[in-house]
Amino acid sequence: MKLYFKPMPWLTVIVAICIAILISLGTWQYHRLQWKTAFLADVDAAVTAPPLTSWTSLRRAIEQDKPVDFRRVSIQAEPVEGAPAYFVYQPRKGGIYWRYFQPVTSEGQRYFAAIDSVPDETKETYQGPPTTGPMTLTGYVRKDEPMGYFEKLLKSKPTPSQNRYFKFNQTGYWGSAGAATDYYIDVAAKVSDASELPIKRPEIRNNHFDYMLTWYSFAVILLIIYFILHKRVGRLRFS
Repeated sequence: MKLYFKPMPWLTVIVAICIAILISLGTWQYHRLQWKTAFLADVDAAVTAPPLTSWTSLRRAIEQDKPVDFRRVSIQAEPVEGAPAYFVYQPRKGGIYWRYFQPVTSEGQRYFAAIDSVPDETKETYQGPPTTGPMTLTGYVRKDEPMGYFEKLLKSKPTPSQNRYFKFNQTGYWGSAGAATDYYIDVAAKVSDASELPIKRPEIRNNHFDYMLTWYSFAVILLIIYFILHKRVGRLRFS
């Protein structure tokens, strides 16, 4: 049996470009699958780990590259008197709310804690928690993820003059006074013991395996159609 195949020039070029794009998209989803799987494993390790009890132990875990995002904590801290606090928009049912971020210090290290949720109608008159004296921050460690290019374009712009932000450290200036901004504490209301906090797993889908198969399948289907078209016009045959 002898194969006869005479490719259509322009169709071959177009199909080759399309297949290259489809394979690239499938490979990109494969790498996303690897990243998302590792990320979810880190989250699961963090949420099930024993609560941290000091900012120093938290920073040590970060330096050792241990997963800490969403980990439970209970840290003794004090507010930084005279330092500016910030309001960040908080998506929530029942109206418009703002998350109040207060600078605090523990063991000589300054960072931020999300202390309270403030309704929009009381934002201008909100006084905040006491600005002096010890306080216990019981909640979850949260990592600040830098915004990507498209997120910067689509994200609502901050209005510093009105203390309106739409992301933690959105302008990048919150750490100008020496405060750490790579992580912050998301305080849980009415809980004093971190061991009593519920495990907080974020709802993150991992559908990249299906996406990968979809793009690769499109490449295979396109290749099949390519050969069928050649066969129908007599450019592909066996003799």
